Order: sequence, then structure tokens, then C-alpha cells
Amino acid sequence: MRVVAIGECMVELRDDGQDRYARGFAGDAYNVAVYLKRTAPAAEVEFLTATGDGRLSQEMRAAWAAEGISDAMAYVAPGYEPGLYMIELDARGERGFHYWRSASAARRWLSLLEADGGAERLAGADIVYLSGISLAILSEPDRIRALGLLRALKRRVGVIAFDLNVRPQLWAGLNEARAAMAPVLAIADVVRASRDDVERLFGVTGSAAQVQALRAAGAAEIALTLDADGCLVLAGGEVTALEPPREVTVVDTTGAGDCFNGVYLARRALGDGAIAAAQAALAVAARKVGWSGAIAPVEVTHPKERAP
Repeated sequence: MRVVAIGECMVELRDDGQDRYARGFAGDAYNVAVYLKRTAPAAEVEFLTATGDGRLSQEMRAAWAAEGISDAMAYVAPGYEPGLYMIELDARGERGFHYWRSASAARRWLSLLEADGGAERLAGADIVYLSGISLAILSEPDRIRALGLLRALKRRVGVIAFDLNVRPQLWAGLNEARAAMAPVLAIADVVRASRDDVERLFGVTGSAAQVQALRAAGAAEIALTLDADGCLVLAGGEVTALEPPREVTVVDTTGAGDCFNGVYLARRALGDGAIAAAQAALAVAARKVGWSGAIAPVEVTHPKERAP
């Protein structure tokens, strides 16, 4: 199985509980790649992005390698640096973010891919994953070309998976976000969104209505995650509500949706039906939220993979 995740990895600063910040590396597409690889260890998982050539970028790539993520499609933009974000948590473990990413090397992922063969480099992949953030960090002309890339890939890859991941601060306005994401929703084979994403993008509340809004936009297989209320899955024309795991301890919700994505996509590719895949994804995401930061240790999220 070959998987290509497209997007940005950033330097993450998270509160260690002692008035200090611990450093890590994370970003929605990278997080998905990690959790997918942990769920399907035999998969070849590549990260399509761009980094700089300095020490921080080298350390970031070393962190990818430690997770088994290939940087064969991670381009180098000399003189650039990774973006940075800081997690701010409320009393319930819900996260807010502060970003420093305007000059991030990852913003060049499309132009560097185009200079290296474009769609040919992704053709034949079993899964191509991207998110609203993967698009938002691009310039408007680049987003138009990215849509052309996805259209060219539609019949040349197994599955195109898309996560709305609406971050209003990355867009000039929600109308710009809608215009960029609507064509991708019509192309994607699998869509995940949070209820907050759908409310922001479509102005629709109520989980059943939100699934229908995504369906009307063209999505055929949908996982709508509902925070502590589980998720709704649309597959084969049927909508199924799934309860969350019991007795979940929430420390930090950062990366929970990405964790769900990675597990869900891996389980689907390994042969699970949509319902079984979503149940597995909910269980792993429930373990992830008990840990601070986007990437929890493998012993936390996938303990069986490290069992003797």
C-alpha cells in the first residue's frame, strides 16, 4: 500500500504543565501520516511537503524517519524555515492555536512538485490525502493549479481523501475557503469533517443536516466527527451513528481528528468496512486525547504494536 499525505509539518510548542513549553513536530497532514503508518505498519507512507535546509528542518525530517514516514517527496527550499504553532488549552482540554507560518517552506509544496513531474509523482498511489490547510497555505493561483492536479489524479490513484479542517485565520474570508474546498469535495472519495468545520463552511447546524450538506457537495463516504458525541458515518448511502468510547480522559484534543483520519483510512485500506474502521478510529482517538500534543507516543495510541 502506498500513501501520500500532502501538507505541512510545523514546530509544535505545547505546555508541559510546569510553565514551560515542550517542542515537537506536528501538522494535520503529517499527523494523519503518522497514525496511518502506526495502524498499517507495512504501508509505504510518503509526506509531500517542503522544508528548509537548516538544523530545525533536519531535526524535523529525523522525527519523520523515526515514525517510518518517507521524505522522498519532501522537497528542500534553501533558506526557508518551518512554520511554528503554540497550543493553548482551556479547562476541558479544548485547544486554541497561535501560529507563525507566513514564510513557511511548506507553502511551496505545489510549485516544487510541479518542477519534479507533478501528477506523475503521485500516480499509482493507493491513497492521496490532503486537507483544507494543505490548500489554505497556498497562494490563490497555486490553489487553482492544485485543483487541476487533483482532477488529473482522479482516475490514477485509488482514493483521494480530504479533511475540511477549516482554519478561518488562514483564509481571507469564509467565501474564499468555500470556493477553494467545494471543488475538492466533489472530487474526493472519502471526506472527514468536524461539526465545527461544517458549521463554519456551510452555516449548517445539526449533525444529520451537516452530513446531508456534505453529501450534497458531492461526498459519497463521510465521517463526521462529533467531539465527545462520537461520529456519523455515511457509506453505501446509509448514515450510521456511532457512540464514543466510555470513560475518556481528555487532556488535549489537538490532533484528535487527524488521529481518527489516519486510523480510519488505514483500516479501510486494510479491508474494514466504514463502520468498523470508524469504531477503530474512535477508540484510538480516545487514547490520543489523554496525551498533550498532536502526536502521542505509540505506546499510548497503538500499544499492541509495541507489545513483546
